[in-house]
Amino acid sequence: MIGDYSSINDHLDTARRHADHAEKKADPAIYREAIDELVAAIRLLMRNSKESDD
Repeated sequence: MIGDYSSINDHLDTARRHADHAEKKADPAIYREAIDELVAAIRLLMRNSKESDD
């Protein structure tokens, strides 16, 4: 999970930067990129969860 922690943190940092940029530019496409980064971080967390879909 240590490597994944770094990846999750990278996705979250990127999402925050995209959201900040989108807010300044009022650009919905960049908001979408921020959401995609959050989804990627959540999927990594879900993959590492003890609970899984059967």
